[in-house]
Amino acid sequence: MGYRFLKKLTNVEDVLNFVSNKLTVKLGVEEVKFDDSLGRVLAEDIIPDFDEPSTDKSAVDGYAIRGVDILSASQYSPVRLKVIGEVKIGGIPMVKGFKGKAVKIATGAALPDGFDTVVPLEYVKVLDNEIEISKSFPIGDNIIKRGEDFKKGQIMLRKGKIIDPFDISILSLLRKIKVKVLEKLKIAIIPTGNEMIEPDETGDLYKTVNTNSYMLYAFCKEPWMEPHRLKIVKDDLESLTKIIESSIKSHHVLIITGGTSVGELDLVPEAVQKVGKIDLMIRGIGIQPGRPTGVAVINGKPIFMLSGFPVACATGFIAVVRPLLYKMVNALEPPRPVVRAILKSRVSSSSGVAKYVRVKVRKIGERLFAEPVRITGSSALSSLTESNGFLVIPPDLEGFDSNSEVEVILYNPIQE
Repeated sequence: MGYRFLKKLTNVEDVLNFVSNKLTVKLGVEEVKFDDSLGRVLAEDIIPDFDEPSTDKSAVDGYAIRGVDILSASQYSPVRLKVIGEVKIGGIPMVKGFKGKAVKIATGAALPDGFDTVVPLEYVKVLDNEIEISKSFPIGDNIIKRGEDFKKGQIMLRKGKIIDPFDISILSLLRKIKVKVLEKLKIAIIPTGNEMIEPDETGDLYKTVNTNSYMLYAFCKEPWMEPHRLKIVKDDLESLTKIIESSIKSHHVLIITGGTSVGELDLVPEAVQKVGKIDLMIRGIGIQPGRPTGVAVINGKPIFMLSGFPVACATGFIAVVRPLLYKMVNALEPPRPVVRAILKSRVSSSSGVAKYVRVKVRKIGERLFAEPVRITGSSALSSLTESNGFLVIPPDLEGFDSNSEVEVILYNPIQE
């Protein structure tokens, strides 16, 4: 399939499907120490070659017995057993179970052969070298069975898993000292625009400070990503084409901000077309703010074209770029926290567009309320810091009425 220019806005789900089907980036594999692998993408299935636990163990502090010996035990007919030893956690059992015998045992200690049940200490009366039990227990009670945690040959962690602290613990238990992970996804972040200056530059009132590339860099500062923030590129077709051409050779992903709309100086889509074989080109996505967002795939690599306006840039990243970055490494995108809140004022949307409304969620009494942040325009960066969540109006709805119960995607804590 060659060019795919879509004259109308493409909905987000279609964009994600179209683009993911065209991505052919193959990341290399490297080995790292397991305790340095936090946040990396697993490149192999983790399969143990032993059972855990490797033997039956006691689940409580008590006495290991043969369950059959106390089946008749009761308050009126207690059973006495002779204590022939003790097993501590980490110790090797030196005795075996026989009729009428018991062994004192600690939680987590290995169960000696011949015993199949553990009676908790609180149900035992100690009498010199004997114990008295006045209650029957099912055979096998209070035992952690061999392989109860996991069994040999069981897949513990699957390829594509982003390694978390619990996984680090499992890797240590398995003595998996070296683990295979995907190389980091190299991402070039390219800000564009004649009006742009860096935060440490001086400029007149008509210049715009480059905030987008710093925000995007922070978004991509994950252990499995390697973002590179490039210099500002002016609105010049030759300069844009040159930087895109050089960057796509040394990176897996390009994220370009500015120059994506239909104005005279919006040259980014034209520059992208000059770089190489285009597998897919989408211009205009059904999100608000962020309609000018575009995506191209060249030689299997994605080039994301985001608005130069900060809020639209952020929305384009959250709705389109972030999910596709996870798809590129075959990992699941972590869910965002969602709360239900009462909408304090009506919000509306255009048909066919998913609108991301910035809201501030507060707790009043026992209920949550969402107040739309009344700052218009996709350049109002403060609206992102004053709000703490997005209310997404689906494309098939015209909005939500005041006092409606709505779902809000949180990105900052709720304040009371």
